[in-house]
Amino acid sequence: MKTSILLAMLGFGFSFNSVAQFSNDNLNQVAWTLSANRHTRPFYTGLLSSKRHMASFDTMAVTGETMSQQASYHFMLLDYEKGVALTEKSTELDPKQHRDAGRTYMMTLHDYPRALRHLEAFDALTPDFDDSDGIAPISYLKGLCYRNMGNHSEAVRQFSKGIDSLAAKHGSEWVNYKHYVSRSVSYLAISQPDKALADLDSAMKNSTSESPLALYYKGKTLLQQGRTTEAKRAFQDAQFFWQANRVKGITQPEDYNNPVTEGDIEEALKQ
Repeated sequence: MKTSILLAMLGFGFSFNSVAQFSNDNLNQVAWTLSANRHTRPFYTGLLSSKRHMASFDTMAVTGETMSQQASYHFMLLDYEKGVALTEKSTELDPKQHRDAGRTYMMTLHDYPRALRHLEAFDALTPDFDDSDGIAPISYLKGLCYRNMGNHSEAVRQFSKGIDSLAAKHGSEWVNYKHYVSRSVSYLAISQPDKALADLDSAMKNSTSESPLALYYKGKTLLQQGRTTEAKRAFQDAQFFWQANRVKGITQPEDYNNPVTEGDIEEALKQ
């Protein structure tokens, strides 16, 4: 189990030889995974807490970016108190660090109100432009926060801001399929299955391979519409492609913001 988790982490795009060159996005993603699986701590603690590497922070200029880098390492070491203090300091020194602070609070600590506060502060720096964190529009991250806080109507509005602007500029085929899935989850929560189904069709069209994630939510959407036979077929397809992806060595779940497991699919089929 531990080995598979570590290999999955390596899939985030880093190697043992490039530890010192981690991006903040990679650090935040690994920190999120570590916080969910404390058993990997001895491995990464030994890797990242060498005196030589930690001492290198003392030679860095005190800037918002360096504070953010230090915070990321402390989160990886599960020193959350120090990580939070450095994160807050980074935004005081450089308002642009509100972006990374928002991602960190959302993914590492699951503190969605605080994450939203930082994301709003970053978004306010350019009020006429939907900024990106390098992976997704800030509006998408805000949508995830609202969704996790139970405000699905506002989540839909934020998801739509990012999806619609990108579709209008480049075409809907350029929208990340996971963004459509996320919006469909909120549409389901406010009982709008027709819109959810349209999003899931777009998601499956944009996915580079058959998506168990999209098929699972398609099954849930069809159930909400009372289309039981079609829903069962969607869940069966989700199970088939999940197992096929496992044979191919494809990392699963597909999306840590929508963490559907094989057990979820099996449970849906039982019901």
